[in-house]
Amino acid sequence: MVSTVTTTTVTTIASTSLAAGLGLVAVICLIALLIAKELADAAGAEIEANLAGAGLGLLSRAQALGRTLSVAIVPLLLVFGFIVLVKIMEVLAA
Repeated sequence: MVSTVTTTTVTTIASTSLAAGLGLVAVICLIALLIAKELADAAGAEIEANLAGAGLGLLSRAQALGRTLSVAIVPLLLVFGFIVLVKIMEVLAA
């Protein structure tokens, strides 16, 4: 009986620390992607302002990068929201 409880406790602690580590990685990736998107959008807006007189209407690489980064940002925002929800539930349950 003691070995079963000990094994269960060790497994629970290991899975909890793994989940916390993955959550931290997800949040750091989200922050990095949001910074990159903001920089790409700013660069794209500056390029667009410089080419406004040319009337080309082309999508710059910076603007395309900003749109592409949204593909990775949206799921990470959902994960971040879930992490916040779980932490709030933990606080309210205690």
